[in-house]
Amino acid sequence: MSHQLAINVSAIGASFVAISPTGVIQEKTIKFDSIQTDEIKKSLNEAFEKESILQAEFEEITIAWSTPKSTLIPNNVFAESTPKALFHLCFGDITAENDIDYNRIAELSIVNIFEIPLWLKSYFVIKFPRVIIQHTGTHSLRKTMGSNAFKMKATTVVHDSFFQLTLAKHNNLEFYSFFDIQSAEDVIYHLMFTLQQKEMVNEKGIIEIASGIGSSAINLNEIIQGLSKIKDLSGFKVELETHFVAKAQQLCV
Repeated sequence: MSHQLAINVSAIGASFVAISPTGVIQEKTIKFDSIQTDEIKKSLNEAFEKESILQAEFEEITIAWSTPKSTLIPNNVFAESTPKALFHLCFGDITAENDIDYNRIAELSIVNIFEIPLWLKSYFVIKFPRVIIQHTGTHSLRKTMGSNAFKMKATTVVHDSFFQLTLAKHNNLEFYSFFDIQSAEDVIYHLMFTLQQKEMVNEKGIIEIASGIGSSAINLNEIIQGLSKIKDLSGFKVELETHFVAKAQQLCV
């Protein structure tokens, strides 16, 4: 029996990572060929029927749902409003109320409000009644803040057309947002611009580069090489984090 199946799902595909107490033992990624819900469910059903990684029994099954429509709200603000009102304030009135959900992050006294299709929750809850479903940002925040967050740390989780950027310093969360991207240069630009705006360029610390769903469309090594050539970032150690999203899900069980 494997310890945990960490699933990462986005609008374009899904990854499945089997994790044992000694580390990652197997992984599989599928791409959705359609944006239609029925076709996506069909692709998932085929994966669960055919992929050997998904035939094992797991003690824990967790899901990270990846979308750039995510915002962090302080607990006291959240208590005075509703998820729908706060989400619409940030993103406009474009998402159905049933597709808005939230995760409480008690250790940071914040709530992550995000969009998630209702079909996804019902599909996985029916298949795995004990499954834990949270936003990728929630998982990654816990991992980012859980260790080595005293010195300046920038964490980028790169997906197919967007990336999540988190900045932490002195064990405090300093920044959390998403940026649209088309190339490695876009990641470098937005990271540098944010560090400059936060007056953190000449700090000493770590820049973590992690892959999300569809990150193969972006050359992560090109990001690392580009950052290493920037003189103002000479105080940072740039690291490629493997299986970052999957390992972050270990913290929620």
